[in-house]
Amino acid sequence: MFRKRIITVFVLLFCLGCFGCAGTQKKEAGDKKKAEALERVGTSYMAQGNLREALAKLLDAEKLDPGDAQLQNELGLVYRDMAQYDRSLRHFNKALSLKPRFPEVQNNLGTLYLLMSKYALAIESFQKAVDDVLYKTPHFAYTNMGLVYYNMGNYEKAIQSYQRALRLEPTHSTAYFNMAYAYEALQKWDEAIDAYQMAIQYLPNDPAAYYRLGKLYLSLNRKKEASEAFQQFLDLAPEGPDKEEVKALLKTT
Repeated sequence: MFRKRIITVFVLLFCLGCFGCAGTQKKEAGDKKKAEALERVGTSYMAQGNLREALAKLLDAEKLDPGDAQLQNELGLVYRDMAQYDRSLRHFNKALSLKPRFPEVQNNLGTLYLLMSKYALAIESFQKAVDDVLYKTPHFAYTNMGLVYYNMGNYEKAIQSYQRALRLEPTHSTAYFNMAYAYEALQKWDEAIDAYQMAIQYLPNDPAAYYRLGKLYLSLNRKKEASEAFQQFLDLAPEGPDKEEVKALLKTT
């Protein structure tokens, strides 16, 4: 009788333990769903440029699910764009501690180091990103690496990085645009013009390329082509911040 009572009590405690586990798991699943919903709202605010609202939602999500590597990455991006670099660094590093193989975070970390003028660390992060064979967009990291070399004054290496990006994604207009800057720094005018034109070919509605191309043509005394480029700029950005400068330049062509 005593033995049966012990067994009954043990079974009862075991069942209560199971119910406790199920309850905990249910709560964790519920918290994760709430965190995912908050994260979606936060990333939507990020896309709109509303960084403070984005941060508020993402921090609420983090309270519910602090072990989500993607959420830590998004917090790193928001803090980076708010120029709170130390906080951004902490979240990027936490994302990598949770998910060591995360090339998108390595790329984002590299952009942070670039903003902090820590060029060696930036290149190291971009290299880790492109070395990962599962990274779906390595052309972004190569383009960012080119920016690092450009800022270091190593224009040849910058061009090599942009060329690597374009071998992977031949329509990547940003790589062409940035490469044109590097060619200008080397006074390779024809190559710069070609690069701006390729940037325009793949992103025809970008006024910045027409602005830079117009200024380059004007510096080379190719006034007719400069006039055409400036007019294209004004057609695309009639109320842009550079409109008065472009109008003044247009009068000199």
